[in-house]
Amino acid sequence: MRRVLIATTLALSLAVLFTVRQTGAASGGDFSMDFTAAAPFSYNHDTGGGAYNDRTVGRFDDIVESLEGGDFACNDTVTFLTQIKVDSGAVGSQTVRLNLEFTAHSTGQQGVALIDNDAVGSTSAAINQAAGDTGTVDNGNSTATVVAGSEVYNGLVFSKPTTFFRSVDVTGLEAGETVVVRTDTKIVCAQSKPTGNMQARLASASVIAPVADAISAGDQTVPFKHVGDIKPCDPQDPKCN
Repeated sequence: MRRVLIATTLALSLAVLFTVRQTGAASGGDFSMDFTAAAPFSYNHDTGGGAYNDRTVGRFDDIVESLEGGDFACNDTVTFLTQIKVDSGAVGSQTVRLNLEFTAHSTGQQGVALIDNDAVGSTSAAINQAAGDTGTVDNGNSTATVVAGSEVYNGLVFSKPTTFFRSVDVTGLEAGETVVVRTDTKIVCAQSKPTGNMQARLASASVIAPVADAISAGDQTVPFKHVGDIKPCDPQDPKCN
């Protein structure tokens, strides 16, 4: 009798597992993430840009894993790129949420922050395929959209430890695809000499449709070093007005 019960339980478990996979239920294990910054000399800092491509690391290439203050000026747009890889065995179309955090302060003396972008031509969230980014291999149905109400601060800009939060939903993720998501922020400066670093962070990720499931994305950060080297904004530059 006991053997019959065990065999029946095992059969039912396998049947449920098979049914779940066949109906396309979400699986966090279907995804891997790579959060980076676009190479600072690969795009116009007035609008943001860049491309993940084949992930060549270098300030004039595709991406960098840390940023340097001397490569930027106050009021510049800073672009971050997240490549999402979908396992070849994934079933159906899934939607993933990325939870991003940007320090609206510096670790030392205050006077610089990463905040919500407002430059003409910059973007809060987009699939980077339209920019000719070869790091995206998609059938064209994926979208990236900022989650309404997610762009908030937990304090005052230029005040430690204030953080700017942004969540992005990425749809249409299917087996074997790689999708690069672009998101921009803006550097703002106060009338002081900041010290220390800033940071951009992919804090977490999860599947939200068709069924919710966690993704083991790690806690990926892009340090923004030597903020005291960020150049003052040129008063003749329209973006400074």
